[in-house]
Amino acid sequence: MNNGDTKMIPTLLSFASLASCAAGPLPALQVHGTDLVTPDGQPILLRGVNLGGWLVEEIWMTPWQDVPPARSALPKIEDHVSLWGVVEKRLGQEAMVRVREAWRDNWITDSDFARIRADGFNHVRIPFLDTLLAEPGGMARLHRAVGDAAKHGLYSILDLHGAPGGQSGEHHTGQANRNRLWFDVGNITKLEELWATLGREFGSDSNVAAFDLMNEPMGAPNPAMLAIVYDRVYRAVRKTAPKKVLLIEDGYKGFDTTVHPNLAGWTNVAYSLHIYNFDAKTPGDHLSALKSHDKKDKELQEYRQTPLYIGEWNLEPQGTPQAMHDVTLEMESNGWSWAMWTYKTDAKDGAMGQWGLYRRTHKPTAIDPYRDSEALMIAKMRDERTENFEVVPGLVDSIRR
Repeated sequence: MNNGDTKMIPTLLSFASLASCAAGPLPALQVHGTDLVTPDGQPILLRGVNLGGWLVEEIWMTPWQDVPPARSALPKIEDHVSLWGVVEKRLGQEAMVRVREAWRDNWITDSDFARIRADGFNHVRIPFLDTLLAEPGGMARLHRAVGDAAKHGLYSILDLHGAPGGQSGEHHTGQANRNRLWFDVGNITKLEELWATLGREFGSDSNVAAFDLMNEPMGAPNPAMLAIVYDRVYRAVRKTAPKKVLLIEDGYKGFDTTVHPNLAGWTNVAYSLHIYNFDAKTPGDHLSALKSHDKKDKELQEYRQTPLYIGEWNLEPQGTPQAMHDVTLEMESNGWSWAMWTYKTDAKDGAMGQWGLYRRTHKPTAIDPYRDSEALMIAKMRDERTENFEVVPGLVDSIRR
């Protein structure tokens, strides 16, 4: 029996047992060696999807018109901040809030969590921005997301996609071209306070499998700075959530640059890597690239004695259902939990290959923040419910078989 077989047996048993937990809290997860385990010590692999585009609007994969009309003084929309800034300048702050809430109420609904569970997954990764917690009702929105997922037997991973000041210059931090977390101690203090608050809110909630402390912190000037900030945040969150699993990302600096938890005095941590191969020329290149790193990553994982979670992965370009199946099997044979990027896509220019499990059945009518009225934008958002989408042919079956 190979390593994949030994890992798959407890995964299937744990997954089956989750069905009986949908009416109550899911079993709290903890770290035991290189495994995530339930309270009875049974290993479990987390297999899920990211809820991309929901609380962090990524313009490239959602149906927003992002180019202003000719001679307009309004800026091009690149990210969360510029999107809602344009709506607010046109319609006012109160209307902007109503439109933003309508987006969130339609892009992901209770039926989506039911669908994700029925598709064979056992968790969702929920990207959000630090600014969500400052919004009226923002924390309640996060609680509702976790509760809706748990109602359908799904764990949640809370993923801080945008840290105070921005942890890179990327648009998916909420605002492009900032990267100020590392260079302003005030931002680091805010990050500590944010996770201490989330620890109080969710630390004892067993439906939250883990806290992902920072998504893709690739703006850190070096691994040493990344380690210093992680250590500060670790110690802050441990004051309010002493037992919650914490995910540490490498920020594409390499698994070998991450801190050894025993040396740092960290407990109940797991490491998270993101896997993309944008240079792939054939479907098989994705599996080959993954296998080329397997041995080293497994050695590092064993040395650190921590689980490994592939928090984002996709096979674009050159993806096929068979390639998705092969890569999924390879990750699971290594005992690695994972969340595919992403659950659904609906770009204004049409089909996006396999970037989402679900896609629009036809080219959408773009939501136009520059011209549409409040009522028209909200009406278009109702058409963004997944009931109006289709599963990408073969994709769900290829992952779960």
